[in-house]
Amino acid sequence: MGLFGLFGRKKDEDEEVDPADYAGMRLEIMDEQENLLFAARADNSWDGSMELRALTVPRLPPRAEYYPVLMRGYQVKTRKAVHMEGNITPQGNGVWSVEDLKITSKDNDRAFYRQETTVRGTVMPLRQRGIAEASCRLINVSAGGVCIQTAAEFMVGERFLLKSTLFEGWKPTPVMCAVRRVTRRKSSTEYGCEFIDLSPAIESAITRAIMDIQRERMRGGS
Repeated sequence: MGLFGLFGRKKDEDEEVDPADYAGMRLEIMDEQENLLFAARADNSWDGSMELRALTVPRLPPRAEYYPVLMRGYQVKTRKAVHMEGNITPQGNGVWSVEDLKITSKDNDRAFYRQETTVRGTVMPLRQRGIAEASCRLINVSAGGVCIQTAAEFMVGERFLLKSTLFEGWKPTPVMCAVRRVTRRKSSTEYGCEFIDLSPAIESAITRAIMDIQRERMRGGS
């Protein structure tokens, strides 16, 4: 399947990448099958090109010098997910250049790759002190947020402290979350949440964990 087949064509084929909008953006770099290859930050962008600095070790074919990729990130100014495509080449020292850069969509769709999980945890509402923790089940996790199922009641925009291992085998990791989406089911409620003030170290660790899970599944480990 081609790149445009995955994300759809841009509404404006002449749209250019504005360096002020994308410099510093965290991006997830994927192949055409949407397998996560590595995480990066956009250092600069200009005239249909972009410079990336890898945050995790890239998972690419040996000595790959030219590789078509999909890129997905989150634009803080518009609070929208941004989907792009381009061709990347290594420049050394963890720096990659992107040529033929195109924006394929800007929307409210998910900004980061999400990994399904079955771990459990607790949530601590912050709207007032003294409220007891409530149990929750994690449905999926990404470097940008988490989807949980819980009997606790939250509103969009509300914040809470999530205590969970996030992934099997991890130590309990407390993270601050903000509710961005509420989905009510017949017997439960699901909350799509954004991580707040997540440290770069934890963000990179989550991405590496997702990549490790993908790698094991591709090897037939699940």
